[in-house]
Amino acid sequence: MATRPLVLTLVGLLVGTSLSALELPKGFSGGVQVGLAQPVGDDLKLTTGSGPNLDLGVHLDWEISPFHGLRSRVDLLTFTRGHQDVSAPLAQRLETKVQGLCTGCEYLYRLDGREGRWAAGAGLYLIRWSVDSTNRVTVTGAGSAQTTGTSHWTREGLGLVVTYRITPCLEAEARWLASHYGYENLPARMGTLGLLWRF
Repeated sequence: MATRPLVLTLVGLLVGTSLSALELPKGFSGGVQVGLAQPVGDDLKLTTGSGPNLDLGVHLDWEISPFHGLRSRVDLLTFTRGHQDVSAPLAQRLETKVQGLCTGCEYLYRLDGREGRWAAGAGLYLIRWSVDSTNRVTVTGAGSAQTTGTSHWTREGLGLVVTYRITPCLEAEARWLASHYGYENLPARMGTLGLLWRF
C-alpha cells in the first residue's frame, strides 16, 4: 500500500492544527475536515467496494466579502478494499485498494451574507489516484500464481458543495465530486458528507 499520500495528509493535519496558535490575516481562517465518501457508479464501486470510506483533510478559507469566499483544501480519500472474481478463461481473484489525494479550490456563495448559515458553490480539483492491486490466477492441476503492483494517475475533478454552519467554528458539508481514473480513464464519481472545524 502506498503510504506517501497518508503521510502527506497527516503532516498537513499537524500543520493545520498548529495554525490555531498563529494569527492569520483578517479574512482568513484555517481548519480540518473529516467525513465519509460514498462511490457512485459501477466503475469506482467495482474497484473500491460499496462501503462508506474515510475522507480526512485540511482547508484554508478566505472571506472575500460577506457573500463570497474561497476555500483551498487538501483531502485524503481512503477507500475500502474491492474484490473481483473471474472464472473464465482462467480462475482469477483481483483485490484492489484505492486512495485519492485531492487538492483544489472551491468558490462559496453565502446566502444571507456573513451571518447566514447556508452556503453553496463549486470546486476545481486535481486528484492523484493510487491503486494497489493483487491478482491471483489459479490453473487447475498447475497451482496458482500471484502478481502485485501499484499504479498512479493524476486527473482533474469537478465538484458541487453545500455547507451549513452549525456554530461559528463548525460546519456540515455535502459534496459531489466527479473525476476519472485508470488507464481507461473510467468515471470516478462520489458523494461526501463531512464536518469542518475552523480555528
